[in-house]
Amino acid sequence: MRQFVFVIAFCFISILVSAQAPSPDNQPQRTVEEVALKQTEMLVRELNLTDSLQRDSLYRMHLKYAIERQTNNTRGAELDRLQRMTNELQGILTAEQFDRFINRPVDDHPRRPHSVYGPLPPHHHHDGELPPPPPGEGPHRQPAPSERPQ
Repeated sequence: MRQFVFVIAFCFISILVSAQAPSPDNQPQRTVEEVALKQTEMLVRELNLTDSLQRDSLYRMHLKYAIERQTNNTRGAELDRLQRMTNELQGILTAEQFDRFINRPVDDHPRRPHSVYGPLPPHHHHDGELPPPPPGEGPHRQPAPSERPQ
């Protein structure tokens, strides 16, 4: 009887823990308005836009494409949307702003992979530098038994 209670308690605790485990599907979904606002804010910041008419036009454009993305998010539709958005941006931005937009760095801060335990630590490799060798390896490492002179 005691083992049966233990097994039931273990199953119950396991179910509770697994129900609370974070999963990518449980992340709150942004509304199309939030997506449009974020995209507009990013573009305003990147291009240092101060004209409120431009900002309003950008928001309306981003909102239109966010709604469209919600209804049809296939790869072909996304490529078509990006092309139409680029064409529309050309009409909203000045020639200089559009040139800065087209020639801006694509991703200053690449997304880092995440594991089920949260973000992975950043890699600190710059300009082709190799990471330091693991302990026990490298120029001052101890030779393996098979490498030792007899």
